[in-house]
Amino acid sequence: MKRILLASASIVAFAGAAAAEISFNGEAALGYNDTESVSETDDDDGFYWDAELGITFTQELDNGLVAAATVTSDVVDNQLEGDIFAEGYVLSLTSETAGLFFGDTDMAANLRWDGVSEMAHDGFSETDGETVLRGDFMAYGFDVSISGLVDDTTDGNIEPVGDTLDQYSVGVAGSFGAFEMSAAYQEKETDFSEAADIDNGDYNPNEIFGISVGTAFAGADVDVAYAREEDAVTGDAEDSTGIEVAFPVGPVTLGAFYVAESDQDDGYGVAVDYVSGALTVSTAYEEVGGDDDWAIEAGYDMGQGLNFYAGVADAGDDYYVAATYELAEGAQLLVSYGEDDNDDSEDEIGDPEYQEGTTVEVSFEF
Repeated sequence: MKRILLASASIVAFAGAAAAEISFNGEAALGYNDTESVSETDDDDGFYWDAELGITFTQELDNGLVAAATVTSDVVDNQLEGDIFAEGYVLSLTSETAGLFFGDTDMAANLRWDGVSEMAHDGFSETDGETVLRGDFMAYGFDVSISGLVDDTTDGNIEPVGDTLDQYSVGVAGSFGAFEMSAAYQEKETDFSEAADIDNGDYNPNEIFGISVGTAFAGADVDVAYAREEDAVTGDAEDSTGIEVAFPVGPVTLGAFYVAESDQDDGYGVAVDYVSGALTVSTAYEEVGGDDDWAIEAGYDMGQGLNFYAGVADAGDDYYVAATYELAEGAQLLVSYGEDDNDDSEDEIGDPEYQEGTTVEVSFEF
């Protein structure tokens, strides 16, 4: 299947090369941080720099289908080393009502699922370095997706180990009347050959089913969701049932969620967001899994491209001040100072995810 898709993409590219559209995008950053990170894998200590380039080839076929290929790669990093090999790629064939995608693309269940905040058992697998084959289509006003993980590891470089497609998943999302819904399912998968090497926490071998419904009621947005997770090894099943409400009152939006868990303390949280003119303030408190957390963060737009930010997060253990200045369209200067008292946030302090210590960075997008 993998060879067929790649061959098909090559045929499309060469058959219509003269009429194909090619677009470029990318981003680059140069900065300095004065604090050594507690993470051994973090390169943003002292001077750091990197650049990423994305190239998209698009070809509209005579039958109305659109063939496309997107490739992204790191051009340069802190060690002044380029990487000509693609770090992310997606091949696609799409129409107005359907599409076929291959590469570093979302899995079906994770793409369509829309649950309640902080549910413990709706952790559908996310794509982060894996290769996925996914089909999308519309049916009766609903968006439907079906996907599988491509497992091309071989046993003795001769035959694939097990199935060539692993962990099938399905996702559905859409609306009916005044209601919006989503449903998702992924099968359990313990023999995906790359699973032992995936340490980013995004791959989940367990079987998961989830369903959610949302609507507007008396001016408030209300969502309810249920998820059931079965352990791929032991077969034990646990579930989460949650409700979430958001209610706007002038410049203030009030929010709250509550999740009942079958295997741990129930989770709950409240939030108040204020947006008026140049000032934005966000406050939140939650208790999940027996641990509580709170944050207060604010931003102020001074105009002329200058913005100030400040906040306290991680239950008071993290705090920061920062300013950004728009140098030109797509170019920004950042100056920030952050503290992480319990060394658990590394370079993700506050919602903007600032680095610890003093940072001066210039970034570009094109």
